[in-house]
Amino acid sequence: MNDWIHAERITFHDAIATMEVDFSRLTFADAAQVDAFYDHIERRLTETGRRWFFLVVYTDCVITPEAWRRFAERGKNTNINHSLGSVRVDATAQTRDAIRESAGRESFRANIHNTRDQALLALGEMRKRQRDTHGGADDTFLRVENVSLRFGGVKAITGVSFEVKRGEISSIIGPNGAGKSSMLNVINGVYHPQEGTITFLGSVRRQMRPHEAASQGIARTFQNIALFKGMSVLDNIMTGRNLKMKANMLQQAFWFGPAQREELEHRLKVEEIIDFLEIQHIRKTPVGRLPYGLQKRVDLARALAMEPQILLLDEPMAGMNVEEKQDMCRFILDVNDQFGTTVVLIEHDMGVVMDISDRVVVLDYGKKIGDGTPDEVRANPDVISAYLGASH
Repeated sequence: MNDWIHAERITFHDAIATMEVDFSRLTFADAAQVDAFYDHIERRLTETGRRWFFLVVYTDCVITPEAWRRFAERGKNTNINHSLGSVRVDATAQTRDAIRESAGRESFRANIHNTRDQALLALGEMRKRQRDTHGGADDTFLRVENVSLRFGGVKAITGVSFEVKRGEISSIIGPNGAGKSSMLNVINGVYHPQEGTITFLGSVRRQMRPHEAASQGIARTFQNIALFKGMSVLDNIMTGRNLKMKANMLQQAFWFGPAQREELEHRLKVEEIIDFLEIQHIRKTPVGRLPYGLQKRVDLARALAMEPQILLLDEPMAGMNVEEKQDMCRFILDVNDQFGTTVVLIEHDMGVVMDISDRVVVLDYGKKIGDGTPDEVRANPDVISAYLGASH
């Protein structure tokens, strides 16, 4: 056993705070082999007395079904105890599928890349976000201050304030009618509040106009799917590139010169998103023929085509079955980790919210009653009362 467990398979790169683990051409046939390797990893990590980013290489690694459950369990525990974030490289199709299935079930980030260079770029983004989060500078990305929204005599939002930090996944939760969707509509300029301000990327505004929000990198999905049902998946996603198209109408009409080159570049970007969301098999299918869960994924793809800095998701998992929710959770985590996209989402599934969120804001009857980490919100008596009721 010790012949294939040796120090050369574990390398610490101090300059980039990364531990590289090389599983290349190893075969894990049973739980004992998994434990032997992970015991070695744990000892090396414990000796350093610190946390590291993980770069895990899977080239031609074979993990048998008998060993997979233990492999996933030990990997998860090692990440919880020692990791700042993980990226994975060159996994076989079988291993890739198994990792993604576990990621969806356990709500962690799969972060699987085809090449080492792609993985190192992703690690660089992780380190940058950590510096932004823990550095001395103000890392507030989006700030909502004392926002109030009324429709005639109906108060949809009253004096709500909260912050979203760069690189976070933030959730807005609350009972039906609490003002959650109205808050997203205020952020991206669909609704204009009577009071309060919104600060995005350092610019303070009382009202955000929709076209300004889109051009500045705010993308949005809606609770009710708003796709072009007669158009293909590819063409629907292409509409998300509209703001990035610079060719004039004449060039586009005759499709020559810059317009042709530009569209080919945009189509390449769209194909990357299609691959990322694993919808290659439906790329030419009219959206109206797709089941609900896949339409939700296309809606997310169109928003990602805008290359947003912040992504607003309004109940992205509503109406989905368990498997579809697991897939969507995985994609949201991967978008956040691989693209560095800040995410604000509304979701009623509390298990999902508590598993994937860095911060949670709770609304009730248009007022904020809670704001903090998932554990803080879970223990908040006002939140418990709003969801479960209070005895009198």
